Amino acid sequence: MPYFQYTALTPDGKRIKGTVQANSESQAADLIRRRNYIVLKLQPAASKRDFVLFGVHLNELVVFCRQLATMVSAGVRLKDALSILSRQDVFSSRFRRIITNLVLSLEMGMSFSEALRNEKVFDSVFINLVSSGEEGGILDKALEKASDFYESSKKLQDEVKSAMAYPTFVLFFAIGVIFLITFYILPKLISVFGSIPTSGIVSFLMNANRFLSQHWLSVLITLVLGIIGIVIFLRTRYVSYVKEWLATLFPPLARLRNMMAVERFCRILGTLIGSGVLLTKAVEMAAAASNSPRLIKLSKRISERVREGASLRQAMLESGVFPQLVYEMVGTGEETGKLEEVLLKVADFYEDQIRTGVKRLVSLIEPMLIAGVGGFIAFMALTMYSTIFQLQQTIGR
Repeated sequence: MPYFQYTALTPDGKRIKGTVQANSESQAADLIRRRNYIVLKLQPAASKRDFVLFGVHLNELVVFCRQLATMVSAGVRLKDALSILSRQDVFSSRFRRIITNLVLSLEMGMSFSEALRNEKVFDSVFINLVSSGEEGGILDKALEKASDFYESSKKLQDEVKSAMAYPTFVLFFAIGVIFLITFYILPKLISVFGSIPTSGIVSFLMNANRFLSQHWLSVLITLVLGIIGIVIFLRTRYVSYVKEWLATLFPPLARLRNMMAVERFCRILGTLIGSGVLLTKAVEMAAAASNSPRLIKLSKRISERVREGASLRQAMLESGVFPQLVYEMVGTGEETGKLEEVLLKVADFYEDQIRTGVKRLVSLIEPMLIAGVGGFIAFMALTMYSTIFQLQQTIGR
Protein backbone atom coordinates (compact mmCIF):
# COMPACT_ATOMS: atom_id res chain seq x y z
CA MET A 1 0.00 0.00 0.00
CA PRO A 2 1.56 3.34 -1.06
CA TYR A 3 2.32 6.28 1.23
CA PHE A 4 1.21 9.89 0.72
CA GLN A 5 2.81 12.95 2.22
CA TYR A 6 0.43 15.75 3.17
CA THR A 7 0.33 19.31 4.45
CA ALA A 8 -2.91 20.36 6.15
CA LEU A 9 -4.54 22.93 8.42
CA THR A 10 -6.00 21.76 11.73
CA PRO A 11 -9.35 23.09 13.04
CA ASP A 12 -7.46 25.58 15.22
CA GLY A 13 -5.49 26.93 12.24
CA LYS A 14 -2.16 25.15 12.76
CA ARG A 15 -0.23 23.89 9.76
CA ILE A 16 0.89 20.27 10.10
CA LYS A 17 2.77 17.78 7.92
CA GLY A 18 2.64 14.01 7.97
CA THR A 19 2.50 10.75 6.06
CA VAL A 20 -0.54 8.55 5.53
CA GLN A 21 -0.87 5.11 3.99
CA ALA A 22 -3.79 4.59 1.61
CA ASN A 23 -4.79 2.71 -1.53
CA SER A 24 -5.13 5.88 -3.58
CA GLU A 25 -4.65 9.64 -3.38
CA SER A 26 -8.40 10.20 -3.08
CA GLN A 27 -8.63 7.75 -0.16
CA ALA A 28 -5.70 9.51 1.53
CA ALA A 29 -7.42 12.88 1.12
CA ASP A 30 -10.65 11.43 2.48
CA LEU A 31 -8.87 10.06 5.57
CA ILE A 32 -7.31 13.44 6.27
CA ARG A 33 -10.61 15.32 5.82
CA ARG A 34 -12.36 12.98 8.28
CA ARG A 35 -10.31 14.64 10.99
CA ASN A 36 -11.67 18.03 9.94
CA TYR A 37 -8.32 18.95 8.42
CA ILE A 38 -8.06 21.15 5.33
CA VAL A 39 -5.73 19.50 2.83
CA LEU A 40 -3.24 22.03 1.43
CA LYS A 41 -0.87 19.64 -0.31
CA LEU A 42 -0.93 15.91 -1.00
CA GLN A 43 1.60 13.93 -3.00
CA PRO A 44 2.94 10.37 -3.24
CA ALA A 45 5.84 9.66 -0.90
CA ALA A 46 8.52 7.03 -0.82
CA SER A 47 7.83 4.03 1.38
CA LYS A 48 8.79 4.42 5.00
CA ARG A 49 12.22 3.21 5.90
CA ASP A 50 12.45 -0.21 7.52
CA PHE A 51 14.88 1.25 10.06
CA VAL A 52 14.39 4.43 12.05
CA LEU A 53 17.37 5.92 13.87
CA PHE A 54 15.41 7.62 16.66
CA GLY A 55 12.60 6.11 18.67
CA VAL A 56 10.09 7.83 20.91
CA HIS A 57 11.54 9.73 23.87
CA LEU A 58 10.84 8.02 27.20
CA ASN A 59 9.36 11.19 28.75
CA GLU A 60 6.76 11.45 26.00
CA LEU A 61 6.02 7.73 26.05
CA VAL A 62 5.34 7.81 29.82
CA VAL A 63 2.80 10.65 29.50
CA PHE A 64 1.25 9.12 26.37
CA CYS A 65 0.76 5.67 27.95
CA ARG A 66 -0.67 6.99 31.21
CA GLN A 67 -3.12 9.42 29.58
CA LEU A 68 -4.20 6.88 26.96
CA ALA A 69 -4.67 4.17 29.61
CA THR A 70 -6.74 6.55 31.76
CA MET A 71 -9.04 7.56 28.89
CA VAL A 72 -9.51 4.01 27.57
CA SER A 73 -10.28 2.74 31.09
CA ALA A 74 -12.84 5.54 31.46
CA GLY A 75 -14.67 4.30 28.36
CA VAL A 76 -13.39 6.77 25.76
CA ARG A 77 -13.05 5.24 22.30
CA LEU A 78 -9.44 4.56 21.34
CA LYS A 79 -9.61 6.72 18.21
CA ASP A 80 -11.16 9.63 20.13
CA ALA A 81 -8.55 9.31 22.89
CA LEU A 82 -5.74 9.45 20.33
CA SER A 83 -7.35 12.44 18.64
CA ILE A 84 -7.37 14.28 21.95
CA LEU A 85 -3.72 13.38 22.63
CA SER A 86 -2.67 14.54 19.15
CA ARG A 87 -3.61 18.09 20.16
CA GLN A 88 -1.77 18.12 23.49
CA ASP A 89 1.01 20.73 23.63
CA VAL A 90 2.88 18.62 26.18
CA PHE A 91 4.11 16.51 23.26
CA SER A 92 6.62 17.59 20.63
CA SER A 93 5.39 18.39 17.12
CA ARG A 94 7.07 15.20 15.87
CA PHE A 95 5.23 13.03 18.37
CA ARG A 96 1.92 14.77 17.66
CA ARG A 97 2.38 13.91 13.98
CA ILE A 98 3.00 10.29 14.95
CA ILE A 99 -0.23 10.20 16.99
CA THR A 100 -2.11 11.77 14.06
CA ASN A 101 -0.77 9.03 11.79
CA LEU A 102 -1.99 6.43 14.32
CA VAL A 103 -5.51 7.88 14.09
CA LEU A 104 -5.41 7.79 10.30
CA SER A 105 -4.21 4.18 10.37
CA LEU A 106 -7.09 3.23 12.68
CA GLU A 107 -9.56 4.89 10.30
CA MET A 108 -8.11 2.74 7.52
CA GLY A 109 -9.09 -0.35 9.48
CA MET A 110 -5.76 -1.26 11.08
CA SER A 111 -5.63 -2.55 14.63
CA PHE A 112 -3.84 -0.38 17.19
CA SER A 113 -0.83 -2.71 17.36
CA GLU A 114 -0.56 -2.69 13.54
CA ALA A 115 -0.71 1.10 13.54
CA LEU A 116 2.05 1.26 16.17
CA ARG A 117 4.21 -1.17 14.22
CA ASN A 118 3.60 0.78 11.03
CA GLU A 119 5.18 3.92 12.54
CA LYS A 120 8.45 2.06 13.29
CA VAL A 121 9.30 4.30 16.24
CA PHE A 122 7.72 2.38 19.14
CA ASP A 123 9.65 -0.38 20.88
CA SER A 124 8.61 -4.01 20.59
CA VAL A 125 7.62 -4.19 24.27
CA PHE A 126 4.87 -1.59 23.89
CA ILE A 127 3.66 -3.02 20.58
CA ASN A 128 3.39 -6.57 21.92
CA LEU A 129 1.69 -5.44 25.14
CA VAL A 130 -0.94 -3.68 23.04
CA SER A 131 -1.25 -6.69 20.73
CA SER A 132 -1.81 -9.07 23.65
CA GLY A 133 -4.36 -6.66 25.12
CA GLU A 134 -6.27 -6.54 21.85
CA GLU A 135 -6.28 -10.33 21.47
CA GLY A 136 -7.48 -10.86 25.04
CA GLY A 137 -9.96 -7.98 25.04
CA ILE A 138 -8.11 -6.27 27.89
CA LEU A 139 -6.51 -3.33 26.11
CA ASP A 140 -7.11 -1.03 29.08
CA LYS A 141 -5.22 -3.38 31.43
CA ALA A 142 -2.41 -3.82 28.91
CA LEU A 143 -2.03 -0.04 28.67
CA GLU A 144 -2.00 0.18 32.47
CA LYS A 145 0.83 -2.37 32.59
CA ALA A 146 2.74 -0.42 29.95
CA SER A 147 2.23 2.80 31.93
CA ASP A 148 3.51 1.21 35.13
CA PHE A 149 6.55 -0.22 33.35
CA TYR A 150 7.59 3.00 31.61
CA GLU A 151 6.97 5.09 34.73
CA SER A 152 9.21 2.73 36.73
CA SER A 153 11.90 2.98 34.03
CA LYS A 154 11.73 6.77 34.01
CA LYS A 155 11.87 6.96 37.81
CA LEU A 156 15.04 4.87 37.88
CA GLN A 157 16.56 6.87 35.02
CA ASP A 158 15.81 10.16 36.79
CA GLU A 159 17.39 8.91 40.01
CA VAL A 160 20.58 7.95 38.16
CA LYS A 161 20.72 11.35 36.45
CA SER A 162 20.11 13.14 39.75
CA ALA A 163 22.87 11.20 41.47
CA MET A 164 25.32 12.06 38.68
CA ALA A 165 24.50 15.79 38.68
CA TYR A 166 27.14 16.80 41.25
CA PRO A 167 30.03 14.75 39.75
CA THR A 168 29.16 16.19 36.35
CA PHE A 169 29.25 19.73 37.77
CA VAL A 170 32.66 19.08 39.35
CA LEU A 171 33.97 17.73 36.04
CA PHE A 172 32.85 20.79 34.08
CA PHE A 173 34.18 23.06 36.83
CA ALA A 174 37.57 21.36 36.47
CA ILE A 175 37.54 21.92 32.73
CA GLY A 176 36.68 25.58 33.33
CA VAL A 177 39.58 25.96 35.77
CA ILE A 178 41.98 24.42 33.24
CA PHE A 179 40.85 26.84 30.54
CA LEU A 180 41.09 29.81 32.92
CA ILE A 181 44.66 28.94 33.89
CA THR A 182 45.74 28.13 30.35
CA PHE A 183 44.22 31.06 28.46
CA TYR A 184 44.10 33.88 30.98
CA ILE A 185 46.41 33.53 33.99
CA LEU A 186 49.36 31.77 32.35
CA PRO A 187 49.83 34.18 29.38
CA LYS A 188 49.81 37.20 31.73
CA LEU A 189 52.47 35.66 33.96
CA ILE A 190 54.71 34.66 31.06
CA SER A 191 54.36 38.07 29.35
CA VAL A 192 55.99 39.73 32.38
CA PHE A 193 59.28 38.03 31.57
CA GLY A 194 59.14 38.59 27.82
CA SER A 195 60.25 35.08 26.87
CA ILE A 196 58.46 31.77 26.49
CA PRO A 197 59.95 28.46 27.66
CA THR A 198 60.84 26.14 24.77
CA SER A 199 60.09 22.90 26.62
CA GLY A 200 57.86 21.45 29.31
CA ILE A 201 54.18 21.72 30.16
CA VAL A 202 54.17 25.52 30.13
CA SER A 203 55.55 25.59 26.60
CA PHE A 204 52.87 23.14 25.45
CA LEU A 205 50.10 25.21 27.05
CA MET A 206 51.42 28.45 25.54
CA ASN A 207 51.59 26.86 22.07
CA ALA A 208 48.02 25.60 22.54
CA ASN A 209 46.99 29.10 23.60
CA ARG A 210 48.57 30.61 20.47
CA PHE A 211 46.94 28.02 18.19
CA LEU A 212 43.47 28.56 19.67
CA SER A 213 43.88 32.33 19.53
CA GLN A 214 44.68 32.17 15.81
CA HIS A 215 42.11 29.54 14.86
CA TRP A 216 39.38 30.16 17.43
CA LEU A 217 36.57 30.19 14.87
CA SER A 218 37.49 26.79 13.39
CA VAL A 219 37.95 25.31 16.85
CA LEU A 220 34.59 26.71 18.01
CA ILE A 221 32.76 25.32 14.97
CA THR A 222 34.42 21.93 15.41
CA LEU A 223 33.55 21.91 19.11
CA VAL A 224 29.89 22.82 18.49
CA LEU A 225 29.54 20.19 15.74
CA GLY A 226 31.20 17.63 17.98
CA ILE A 227 28.80 18.37 20.86
CA ILE A 228 25.79 18.21 18.52
CA GLY A 229 27.06 14.91 17.11
CA ILE A 230 27.51 13.44 20.60
CA VAL A 231 24.03 14.57 21.70
CA ILE A 232 22.47 13.03 18.58
CA PHE A 233 24.43 9.80 19.03
CA LEU A 234 23.32 9.52 22.67
CA ARG A 235 19.70 9.46 21.47
CA THR A 236 20.28 6.66 18.95
CA ARG A 237 19.93 2.97 19.59
CA TYR A 238 23.65 2.31 19.14
CA VAL A 239 24.73 4.08 22.34
CA SER A 240 24.12 0.93 24.41
CA TYR A 241 27.13 -0.77 22.74
CA VAL A 242 29.39 2.15 23.67
CA LYS A 243 28.10 2.14 27.26
CA GLU A 244 28.71 -1.60 27.45
CA TRP A 245 32.32 -1.13 26.31
CA LEU A 246 32.97 1.79 28.67
CA ALA A 247 31.56 -0.22 31.57
CA THR A 248 34.22 -2.89 31.05
CA LEU A 249 36.91 -0.29 31.78
CA PHE A 250 35.57 0.43 35.27
CA PRO A 251 34.51 -2.70 37.25
CA PRO A 252 32.03 -0.94 39.65
CA LEU A 253 30.27 0.58 36.63
CA ALA A 254 30.24 -2.82 34.89
CA ARG A 255 28.47 -4.39 37.89
CA LEU A 256 25.94 -1.56 37.92
CA ARG A 257 25.27 -1.97 34.19
CA ASN A 258 24.75 -5.71 34.66
CA MET A 259 22.25 -5.11 37.47
CA MET A 260 20.37 -2.58 35.33
CA ALA A 261 20.18 -5.08 32.45
CA VAL A 262 18.89 -7.85 34.76
CA GLU A 263 16.33 -5.52 36.39
CA ARG A 264 14.99 -4.37 33.05
CA PHE A 265 14.92 -7.92 31.65
CA CYS A 266 12.99 -9.31 34.64
CA ARG A 267 10.50 -6.43 34.76
CA ILE A 268 9.73 -6.59 31.04
CA LEU A 269 9.55 -10.38 31.02
CA GLY A 270 7.15 -10.39 33.97
CA THR A 271 4.99 -7.69 32.36
CA LEU A 272 4.83 -9.52 29.03
CA ILE A 273 4.04 -12.90 30.60
CA GLY A 274 1.30 -11.31 32.68
CA SER A 275 -0.19 -9.86 29.50
CA GLY A 276 -0.34 -13.27 27.79
CA VAL A 277 2.66 -13.01 25.47
CA LEU A 278 4.22 -16.36 24.54
CA LEU A 279 7.18 -17.13 26.84
CA THR A 280 9.74 -17.77 24.09
CA LYS A 281 8.79 -14.55 22.34
CA ALA A 282 8.72 -12.62 25.62
CA VAL A 283 12.28 -13.71 26.47
CA GLU A 284 13.70 -12.34 23.21
CA MET A 285 11.72 -9.10 23.51
CA ALA A 286 12.82 -8.58 27.13
CA ALA A 287 16.44 -9.18 26.18
CA ALA A 288 16.19 -6.72 23.29
CA ALA A 289 14.72 -4.06 25.58
CA SER A 290 17.41 -4.63 28.25
CA ASN A 291 19.97 -2.85 25.99
CA SER A 292 22.55 -5.49 26.92
CA PRO A 293 24.33 -6.90 23.83
CA ARG A 294 25.28 -10.00 25.82
CA LEU A 295 21.70 -10.70 26.87
CA ILE A 296 20.43 -10.09 23.35
CA LYS A 297 22.96 -12.54 21.97
CA LEU A 298 22.05 -15.31 24.45
CA SER A 299 18.27 -14.76 24.39
CA LYS A 300 17.78 -16.85 21.25
CA ARG A 301 19.58 -19.77 22.87
CA ILE A 302 17.38 -19.46 25.97
CA SER A 303 14.24 -19.41 23.77
CA GLU A 304 15.45 -22.47 21.85
CA ARG A 305 16.02 -24.43 25.06
CA VAL A 306 12.51 -23.54 26.26
CA ARG A 307 11.06 -24.71 22.93
CA GLU A 308 12.99 -27.97 23.35
CA GLY A 309 11.18 -28.57 26.63
CA ALA A 310 13.62 -27.19 29.19
CA SER A 311 12.32 -25.06 32.03
CA LEU A 312 13.03 -21.33 31.96
CA ARG A 313 15.15 -21.78 35.09
CA GLN A 314 17.32 -24.43 33.41
CA ALA A 315 17.69 -22.36 30.23
CA MET A 316 18.73 -19.27 32.22
CA LEU A 317 21.16 -21.35 34.28
CA GLU A 318 22.82 -22.76 31.15
CA SER A 319 23.23 -19.28 29.65
CA GLY A 320 25.61 -18.32 32.45
CA VAL A 321 24.60 -14.65 32.30
CA PHE A 322 22.14 -14.43 35.19
CA PRO A 323 22.97 -14.32 38.92
CA GLN A 324 21.95 -17.37 40.97
CA LEU A 325 19.18 -15.40 42.71
CA VAL A 326 17.40 -14.80 39.40
CA TYR A 327 17.16 -18.33 38.07
CA GLU A 328 16.42 -19.79 41.53
CA MET A 329 13.52 -17.35 41.96
CA VAL A 330 12.35 -18.12 38.42
CA GLY A 331 12.33 -21.81 39.32
CA THR A 332 10.18 -21.03 42.35
CA GLY A 333 7.82 -19.00 40.18
CA GLU A 334 7.47 -21.86 37.69
CA GLU A 335 6.73 -24.39 40.44
CA THR A 336 4.10 -22.20 42.10
CA GLY A 337 2.55 -20.86 38.90
CA LYS A 338 3.36 -17.29 39.89
CA LEU A 339 6.18 -16.54 37.45
CA GLU A 340 4.94 -13.02 36.68
CA GLU A 341 4.82 -12.01 40.37
CA VAL A 342 8.22 -13.52 41.09
CA LEU A 343 9.88 -11.78 38.15
CA LEU A 344 8.45 -8.41 39.19
CA LYS A 345 9.67 -8.97 42.79
CA VAL A 346 13.15 -9.80 41.47
CA ALA A 347 13.04 -6.62 39.38
CA ASP A 348 12.06 -4.59 42.45
CA PHE A 349 14.95 -6.14 44.39
CA TYR A 350 17.47 -5.23 41.70
CA GLU A 351 15.99 -1.74 41.39
CA ASP A 352 16.80 -1.20 45.07
CA GLN A 353 20.27 -2.63 44.49
CA ILE A 354 20.78 -0.23 41.59
CA ARG A 355 19.82 2.75 43.73
CA THR A 356 22.30 1.65 46.39
CA GLY A 357 24.95 0.98 43.74
CA VAL A 358 24.48 4.39 42.15
CA LYS A 359 24.88 6.12 45.51
CA ARG A 360 28.00 4.08 46.25
CA LEU A 361 29.43 4.80 42.81
CA VAL A 362 28.76 8.52 43.13
CA SER A 363 30.35 8.56 46.59
CA LEU A 364 33.42 6.99 44.95
CA ILE A 365 33.50 9.31 41.94
CA GLU A 366 33.09 12.59 43.87
CA PRO A 367 36.35 12.40 45.89
CA MET A 368 38.20 11.09 42.82
CA LEU A 369 37.09 14.11 40.78
CA ILE A 370 37.87 16.57 43.58
CA ALA A 371 41.28 14.97 44.14
CA GLY A 372 41.92 15.06 40.40
CA VAL A 373 41.04 18.75 40.11
CA GLY A 374 43.12 19.64 43.18
CA GLY A 375 46.04 17.57 41.94
CA PHE A 376 45.97 19.19 38.52
CA ILE A 377 45.83 22.69 39.96
CA ALA A 378 48.72 21.85 42.32
CA PHE A 379 50.70 20.45 39.40
CA MET A 380 50.05 23.56 37.31
CA ALA A 381 51.05 25.83 40.21
CA LEU A 382 54.29 23.90 40.72
CA THR A 383 55.02 23.93 36.99
CA MET A 384 54.45 27.70 36.71
CA TYR A 385 56.50 28.39 39.83
CA SER A 386 59.41 26.33 38.46
CA THR A 387 59.18 28.07 35.08
CA ILE A 388 59.05 31.55 36.63
CA PHE A 389 62.02 30.67 38.84
CA GLN A 390 64.04 29.55 35.78
CA LEU A 391 63.11 32.73 33.87
CA GLN A 392 64.19 34.86 36.83
CA GLN A 393 67.58 33.12 36.85
CA THR A 394 67.91 33.75 33.11
CA ILE A 395 67.17 37.45 33.57
CA GLY A 396 69.67 37.62 36.46
CA ARG A 397 72.44 36.38 34.22
